[in-house]
Amino acid sequence: MVTTGESQDKKILMMGIDLAVLYGSFFLAYFLRFHHQIPRENLDPFLSIAPWLGVAAVLTFYFFDLYSSPARKDYFQMLQSLIVSLAFFVVVVMAISFWGRGFAVPRSVIFLGVFLQGLGMILLRTAAWYTHWMRNGKQRVLIVGAEDADTARYARKLLQHSTGWFTLAGTVPVEHMADPEVLNRADILLLSSRLSKDQKEQVLRVAARYGKEVLLVPDAYELFLAGSGWQQVDDMLVFSITPPALTALQRAVKRSLDVICASVLLVLASPAMILLFILVPLTSKGPALYRQERLGERGRPYVLYKFRSMVQDAEQGTGPVLASEDDPRITPLGRFIRATRLDELPQLFNVLKGDMSLVGPRPERAYFVEQFEQALPHYQYRMAVKPGITGLAQVMANYSTTAEDKLRYDLLYIRNYSLMLDIKIMFQTLATILRKDRAAGVREQGISKRPGVSPDSDEQKTYG
Repeated sequence: MVTTGESQDKKILMMGIDLAVLYGSFFLAYFLRFHHQIPRENLDPFLSIAPWLGVAAVLTFYFFDLYSSPARKDYFQMLQSLIVSLAFFVVVVMAISFWGRGFAVPRSVIFLGVFLQGLGMILLRTAAWYTHWMRNGKQRVLIVGAEDADTARYARKLLQHSTGWFTLAGTVPVEHMADPEVLNRADILLLSSRLSKDQKEQVLRVAARYGKEVLLVPDAYELFLAGSGWQQVDDMLVFSITPPALTALQRAVKRSLDVICASVLLVLASPAMILLFILVPLTSKGPALYRQERLGERGRPYVLYKFRSMVQDAEQGTGPVLASEDDPRITPLGRFIRATRLDELPQLFNVLKGDMSLVGPRPERAYFVEQFEQALPHYQYRMAVKPGITGLAQVMANYSTTAEDKLRYDLLYIRNYSLMLDIKIMFQTLATILRKDRAAGVREQGISKRPGVSPDSDEQKTYG
C-alpha cells in the first residue's frame, strides 16, 4: 500500500520503540530470574541471538499490521491482533532459542520476557489509541449526496464503526455545500461513489477552502488511479494506468510462494485433514469432501474442494441460496469447521494444482457472477488474477459487507499487489479466524437477491 513519508517515519519510530521494549523486557526478565545478578554465561546465549529476535519481532508485528496508525481502529480488534502476534512470536522465539548458542536461554526467561514485552506493548498501544481517540474522536460526519439507499447505508456504517470515532451530522445535497452554516455542522465530509466527477470536484474545492477532511467511497475509476504511477512526457506530467493484472515477474513470485506455503501447510494440517476425512461422513450422511464448480482466473471454471459442512444435497430443493446465521442445513460439525475455517483446508490442493492462489479474491459460482456483473460493471476485473483462499476483502470486511464493497477491496488488492502485501494478508487471516462474526452467514432479514447488495455465497457461506 502507498504510504506517506510521515506515515513511514511513524512506523520507523514505532519499530524502534518496540525493539526497546523487547530488549528491555528480556533484560528485566533476566534480572528477576537471577535475583538481580545475571551470570555472564547465562546472558551470552541471549546476546548471540538478540539481533535475530529483533528482526523477527519487527517482521511479525509488521505482518500483523501493528505499525499502522491506531486512529479510527477498533480497540479490541487491535488488542486481539496484538495478542495473536505475541503468541506467534513466542513460537518464533522458541525456534530461534534452539538455534546456535541460544538453546541455553532459560525457558523461564523466554516466557517472562515475552510476557513483559506484551504487557509493555499493550500499555503503549492503548495509550496511543486513547490519545488519538481523545484528540480525534466523536468527529461529526456530514454525508454528501442525494437521499437514497446508499446514504442510509453510509449512515449505518458510521454508527456501526468502532464506538466513539464518528457522530452523524446528517446528510446534505451537493448544491447546498457552499452554505457556511452547513459546513459548520461537520468536521468530515463523506462522499458517495454515485456522485459525478464534477460534483466530487465541487465538494473537494469547498472542503479545501474550509479545511474539512473528505472521506471518498471510491468507484473503479478512483481505484485504478490509486495504483498508478506518474511519468514525464517532455514537460508534461501524466499518470500511467495499466490494466488490472499482475506482471509476469509478479505471477512467478506469487506462484512460488503458493507452492512453497501450500506444501508446508498441507504437511502441518495433514493430521486435522485425516481426522475430518473420518469425522465428516461419520457425523452426517454423505462424503467428506464437497465439490463445486467455481469461476477462476479469466472466468475459467474449475472444481473447488472443501470439507462438507452442510447436509448432503443442501440446495436440491432450493437452488443456489445464501446461508443464514442459524441455517438448519449446517451440521453440528460443519458449524465448527466453518467457524475455524477448517473446511477450507482442501483448497490447498486447488492451490497446488494452479486453480487458486493462497491470496486473492474469493471464487464465486457462475450463477452469482452473472448477476453481479449485471449490477456491477467492473466485477469482471476481480477475475484478472487467480482466486484465493483468503484475501484483502476477507481480512477487512465482514459478513454484512456487500458484493460492491468487497469488489472495491479486490480491485485495490490487484492494483497494489506485492509479495509483502500477500504475506501481510496471510498473517492477518490468523487474527481474523478468531473473530466469530467473520464466519457467519447472512442474517435472514439481510438476504437479498439483488446482486449489488448480496454478499458472496461461497458454498452458501460468507467468508469474511
